[in-house]
Amino acid sequence: MTILQIVETAAAASLLLTVAEAVRRLYFHPIAHIPGPRLAALTWWYEFYFDVIKPGQYVFKIQELHKKYGPIIRVTPDEIHINDVGFLDTVYAPSMVRRDKYAYQLRALRVPGSVTAATDFDAHKKRREPLSPFFSKRNVVHLEPMVNQKVRQLCQLISKHAVNETPVNLSDVLFAFSNDVASNFVFAHQSDVLADEERSATLRQHSNELLLGININKHFPWIPDFLESLPLFISKPMMPPGLIDLLELFVKARSELMEVLKAKASGKSSDMPLGPTGKESVFRTILDNPSLPPFEKSVLRLEQEGALLVLAGTESPAKSLSIIFCHLLLNPSIFSKLRAELNTVPETATWVELEQLPYLSAVLEEGNRLSFGVTARMARIAHETLTYTPSSHAVPQSSTGKSYAIPPGTPVSITSLSAHTAETVFPDPFKFNPERWLGSEGRGLRKYQMAFGKGGRKCLGFELARAELYLAAAALVRSFDMTLWETDESDVAFVHDYQISMPNFSSKGVRIMVKKL
Repeated sequence: MTILQIVETAAAASLLLTVAEAVRRLYFHPIAHIPGPRLAALTWWYEFYFDVIKPGQYVFKIQELHKKYGPIIRVTPDEIHINDVGFLDTVYAPSMVRRDKYAYQLRALRVPGSVTAATDFDAHKKRREPLSPFFSKRNVVHLEPMVNQKVRQLCQLISKHAVNETPVNLSDVLFAFSNDVASNFVFAHQSDVLADEERSATLRQHSNELLLGININKHFPWIPDFLESLPLFISKPMMPPGLIDLLELFVKARSELMEVLKAKASGKSSDMPLGPTGKESVFRTILDNPSLPPFEKSVLRLEQEGALLVLAGTESPAKSLSIIFCHLLLNPSIFSKLRAELNTVPETATWVELEQLPYLSAVLEEGNRLSFGVTARMARIAHETLTYTPSSHAVPQSSTGKSYAIPPGTPVSITSLSAHTAETVFPDPFKFNPERWLGSEGRGLRKYQMAFGKGGRKCLGFELARAELYLAAAALVRSFDMTLWETDESDVAFVHDYQISMPNFSSKGVRIMVKKL
């Protein structure tokens, strides 16, 4: 057989297999009965087009597809999306109900060793249990002085701009504030990004640029795999600055981890004042846990764990605070009402005391809602057959009320965009309206809040983020008169999905002019 014949035979076989797989996906796949565009059922290139070519737009395209195909649709060959908050508790079930994560989506994060990236239910449970006491409300309350110190430093930095009558990029300094809090909470080594405003701006810019590559990681994981396989002196010049920052964070995590290991080996105890967990570092918490097998305590896994805890703990509260203050300054009546409520408590009010203020709580809930938390589809996989019947919240409303069987092993997602803009729950959903969260009806809305995730995989650092939001928002509202400077609502709008919501690429963040009260 000639080479040409071999090539022709291989091509014919390849074409036959492709056609056979296409027929299987369209007609014989376990979710072939689910409505949706044929291209989405046939190939992941459909998702790629709206993820990469039309940058970060698939989350919005999915909302359009629901209008055409109904509240349940097939968005990739293997995955279902449901636009119905009445099904939230089934998809994102409590911690005692087995739900796995979808490995295809998690490869975008590039940190397989973290608790967030654990696909298997049991692996996640094993990794999370040792961390839970460290991130408990009790431990956060103990470390509240550290958060307050950073709040004071934040106010001092903004005060300098008030004196000099210069604009401050609130997004930059809030990023530094949250980064310091997360880092200093997780690690015994203290960081002080907030002391350098220029570095704060650079780090936030690098972080945003790094996130712009996250969809490429999902579709073409071999690209970062290839870069990581090269010697660092070859790959580093090709890396975006944000990736270099991430490598430095890994080095910091590894350095702290090695010190903890060295101290444990020598029997040396910490000379730091320890809180209710008795641990000065998240690594101590993990390493001292007897239920974790040795491979879960490897240096590579733990440095990934520590790095992602800091990254996640930086982005979420910083983004929420930026969005909150942009909307507060666009709505002076809301700002005035919030300040009046804050003036009813002492300036020394603790986080626990601030939590009792209904309007402050409502403002923060609304800011979190419009931040959307993790905006990417975070599918869950059930091991039993699920039955979906449209509820009164289904979008669009189904005239037939037809039920659909979802086979075991099928990834199913409901995006935070779907949940947070459900008009049956949040009328006029893109309006910043804290009033919706007040009273008993407002408290009932919290079951639809996904800013920190939902169910058994809810964000581990939820309590720490809440402490930051309450303490920082209260201090800034009571300390300064602020006006927006070359900033409008478009600077915090959800325009692109890169794991988190991003505004137009031209946005420089929320910038303000301030006067000290």
